[in-house]
Amino acid sequence: MTPSPGTTSPARPSQRDIARAAGVTQATVSLALSNHPRLSTEIRERIKTIAQQLGYQPDPYLAGLSAYRKQRRPTAYQATLAWLTNFPDEDRDWRSISTFLHYYEGATQRAAELGYQIEEHNLAQNGMTPSRMERILTTRNIPGLLVAPQPHPGITLDFPLARFSCVTIGYTLAAPRLHMVTNHAYRSADLLLTRLLERGYQRLGFVMEAEDELRIKRIFSSAFLRFQQDLPLPHRIPLLEKQNLNRDDFLHWYRLHKPDAIVTLWDLVYPWLHDAGIRIPEDTALALLSVREPTDTFSGIWGNPCLVGARAVEHLIDLVHRGERGIPESPSCLLVEGSWHEGKTIHPQ
Repeated sequence: MTPSPGTTSPARPSQRDIARAAGVTQATVSLALSNHPRLSTEIRERIKTIAQQLGYQPDPYLAGLSAYRKQRRPTAYQATLAWLTNFPDEDRDWRSISTFLHYYEGATQRAAELGYQIEEHNLAQNGMTPSRMERILTTRNIPGLLVAPQPHPGITLDFPLARFSCVTIGYTLAAPRLHMVTNHAYRSADLLLTRLLERGYQRLGFVMEAEDELRIKRIFSSAFLRFQQDLPLPHRIPLLEKQNLNRDDFLHWYRLHKPDAIVTLWDLVYPWLHDAGIRIPEDTALALLSVREPTDTFSGIWGNPCLVGARAVEHLIDLVHRGERGIPESPSCLLVEGSWHEGKTIHPQ
């Protein structure tokens, strides 16, 4: 409504007004309205309630100016987040898995840019219990958990999450269902298969360890089977998917079906082919659904795991700022695209 001549609009309530009503400083009001983890949930909610009662609305121009200033100065320390692992001492170290390490590196780098630190905490270490871990994280004022990929698919996390914002990476956590960030596996597989057809390969063979397929909810094999439907029947090779796949099983499948290109997740088949006198890429091409490094010799898909880690920590910090804690009613899923890596194990263009 336009004010009548001779009248003035009521003044917009300011953060100073909220501070006066709440009996706190203006700085505390600013922290509360931005859901800063430095304040307790009770204080934040009390101040936000007072702001709502006063009819406070942020000034969009001042908010834009504040965001601009923040971009131009180094980000001050905000809080510490947890990289929550679940690898037993007798299991292999998660750092030995290059993709997991890239997730972590991407997350820590992006967190640092936003003013956050990341600490590793292992639920499966000797003597650790869920209640003890909760006390450790609470004592250290850690508001958010980045739940790392699990050592095996289908794992249930028995841990009290009500106090924490949570994001997980990948599909291996069966329960509880949390917000998730991962590679767009279906698009990655589709991109790889399309590139192979463009290079003239016709008989494509798919090889996968059964547990690796379970880790990604069989998305790779689903994409391959759908892709096969568009191939002539003589070019459709049966998938080789087996638990504890070994050299003899693989070479039997290879000699029986003679694929001109092999699609797989791991490079272990390379020495099996080499030792059997099968030349790559002269006799058959080899394309990996997830190469280990962006400089890898193997051709295939670079899943951008550093970017997956970065997007995961961005999502987590957003949840922390919004004050969203515990298990979400409707978890979100953010998928990060992979990219083609040329390598040297398929024929060049």
